[in-house]
Amino acid sequence: MLEALKTGLSYFFISTVASIIFAPIMISVLYKFNQVSGIKKTKLAEGKGTNALFLRIMNTQKTNGTPNMGGILIWILVPLITYFLVDLTAELRVLLLGFILFGFWGFVDVAIFTNGFKNNEKFRAVQETFWWRFGKLVVAIILNFFIIQLLYNTGEFESISLLNTYTISITPFLILILSTLGQFAIYSAELTDGLDGLMVGIFTIINVAYIVLLLIQGHYIYIPFLMIILGVLIVDLYFNIPPARFWNGGPGAMPLGFTFFFIALLTNNLIPFFFITGITWTIMISSMIQLVSMKFFNKKVFKIAPLHHHFQAVGWPQYKIVMRFWLFTAFACIVGIYLGLL
Repeated sequence: MLEALKTGLSYFFISTVASIIFAPIMISVLYKFNQVSGIKKTKLAEGKGTNALFLRIMNTQKTNGTPNMGGILIWILVPLITYFLVDLTAELRVLLLGFILFGFWGFVDVAIFTNGFKNNEKFRAVQETFWWRFGKLVVAIILNFFIIQLLYNTGEFESISLLNTYTISITPFLILILSTLGQFAIYSAELTDGLDGLMVGIFTIINVAYIVLLLIQGHYIYIPFLMIILGVLIVDLYFNIPPARFWNGGPGAMPLGFTFFFIALLTNNLIPFFFITGITWTIMISSMIQLVSMKFFNKKVFKIAPLHHHFQAVGWPQYKIVMRFWLFTAFACIVGIYLGLL
């Protein structure tokens, strides 16, 4: 354990220094190529009102113009440093491939669908619809299926053990179920990126919890990768503290959501995973409830979804929401670690 921790810390310092150098360069490039937020008034799904409340609580008069693809810091540096420094096993190679692919999917989503059409009111209205989001979900599930099938082909993923009491053999149908579950994990991570410091702070806490749990369990091969992520996240959080110098968007959120689900599968920590990442699932479920309620019942459950924006709408300041969500995450991580040690 001590040797794994020592090696991991050396990677942590390398990724931290690399991030400190890379971040300012990335920010200037994002400004140069106009990859900045430009949230404008648009109709909501099915033409049921506008996003005027969202514009108000996000104070877009001040925040529009903030680079919104800062997750490139995570998407580029983590795989690059891992590839050149870490001895890659078969499962780590698949993990790295999934990280890159989901980062690319997030990049396309922001660079093309968001920034590329930010002045196209009709297309922005389409992006708010139930079916647009459902279509993106289906595409990502297919991508997840491909990654998990690759993992199965390595021979390192033949069953799942739940709390060391119940073992399930991997079948094509189970791969489909896991692919769907994995995409919801990724989507929940993406939705968490809604306030300055919220997502990055949450995933920094989650990452530390994973390191602690896996060190105790003896799953040392994932420690270098997680330590590299930790170094990048700390620098990312520095620039993401209000007022944020950039927002992460899909290129950062999606590969992180994928990573923690993927590692949970490989280390038989699926149940602890749901507790450790519980706040992201809560955020996602709030958004799904709102979408379904608006689509089929023409009623709002929350003033605005996801949940953190609802709290903004009822008057909570950003810092209170962010810090309380961090505290909830820390507590849920302790519960998850405890379950992982049973």
